[in-house]
Amino acid sequence: MTNPRVKGCTKFIEAMDVQIFVIRSLWIQNSVMLFALGLVLFFIFYSLKKRKPKHLLAAIIWLGIVLWFFNSPFFGFSTVAVSPEEIKINYGILSFRNAHLPITSPWKIVSAPTGFQKLKKVHLIKIGNHESMKVRGIKDLDLLKSIGAAIDEYRKLS
Repeated sequence: MTNPRVKGCTKFIEAMDVQIFVIRSLWIQNSVMLFALGLVLFFIFYSLKKRKPKHLLAAIIWLGIVLWFFNSPFFGFSTVAVSPEEIKINYGILSFRNAHLPITSPWKIVSAPTGFQKLKKVHLIKIGNHESMKVRGIKDLDLLKSIGAAIDEYRKLS
């Protein structure tokens, strides 16, 4: 389904006054999170079974690193659901930062140079103090613009 508000926007779902935008595939992001968690938990159970306290300590430290990484500023949100009452932001299954923001939350699109020679541009949308995953290309920039347009449209209704 395409978003009628923005030309070329295809990552959009509308259901009962809720618009869901997928910036990056959430199931891939959740798969990576669960794989990392499963690997660390395997080493925790292995070290408990073999009674190796040094391995257990290392695995617990890695568990902390995995949880920190998926909740750090390096990891942006993947999906946004915009409704007349609120904005729901989803970072993924292991994140403690999933949020419900009021529809009046400020938003802006930020572009920054990237790459070794800083020749390419990445874009992200900031809603309140939350940043999305970084994207490249006109199509993905149009998606970010359509998220902002949906927020503005619902803000006018309330």
